[in-house]
Amino acid sequence: MSSAAVEIRSSLESAFRHRIALFYRALQVTPPYHSVEKATLALRDALAPLALPALQALVADEASLGALYTQIVRDSGLARKHRGIITGLLRDSPDRLPAECQSFANAYRS
Repeated sequence: MSSAAVEIRSSLESAFRHRIALFYRALQVTPPYHSVEKATLALRDALAPLALPALQALVADEASLGALYTQIVRDSGLARKHRGIITGLLRDSPDRLPAECQSFANAYRS
């Protein structure tokens, strides 16, 4: 495994944690820390088989990255935590999320 691939995976995990923190901060909801950790581990597992070219392509494509992060939120169960509260907040104030967190809203709505 190349050091560049390890660095990109680490960067993607860090960006995911940052976006999750922004998402919950914007909604003024305390994040379910155990579930966030579970989602981060799910992301790590999803990134593990990707070769360097695939990781580079993912980093370069914001839409694909947002879709991956959203899928991880769904698949890990994070989207089931505080679902009612978050869905209500998103319905009442759909513009309160930063742009990089907008894709997470779909995980809670579906």
